[in-house]
Amino acid sequence: MKKAVWSGIIVAVGMLALSTPAFAQAAQATGNVTVNANVNAKAKLTISANNISFPTTGDPDSNPVLAATSALTIDVKARTSASGNVTLTVLAGSDLDSGTATIAISNLTWTSTGAVFNASGTSNASTAQPVASFAGSGSYSGSQSYSLVNSWAYTTGNYTATLTYTLTAP
Repeated sequence: MKKAVWSGIIVAVGMLALSTPAFAQAAQATGNVTVNANVNAKAKLTISANNISFPTTGDPDSNPVLAATSALTIDVKARTSASGNVTLTVLAGSDLDSGTATIAISNLTWTSTGAVFNASGTSNASTAQPVASFAGSGSYSGSQSYSLVNSWAYTTGNYTATLTYTLTAP
């Protein structure tokens, strides 16, 4: 009888050992993760220099227009909506002044090169003048060369004015 009991136990253990793979099934679970990224509007303006100089004014008859000694390199970068209008403007703070003497700021003009830059413009102290514009996000570079009308009517002096560039990306 002991032999039969042990035989039964061995058979039961054997069956259990052989049947284990039938009970071992793969377990699988899934889960979702939501990714949120908030991308804000951003504008970046880089101008290669913070001053513009003109050579000593020569004879206005032979040099009626003076070219600045170097051009400005302007980099504009903007992140906005697909239809957002990005604009770069420049506004003069005043006429060119030297003490009480003035040269009308409208005598200061520029020409530009670059994909989104306006070809030319005239400085203005009351209305910001467009320099560049484009729609949507982007990064552009251009150059801007200034010129100043040379005139016999100017009083001698060191003339200055401040130009404020504003890059807007809605």
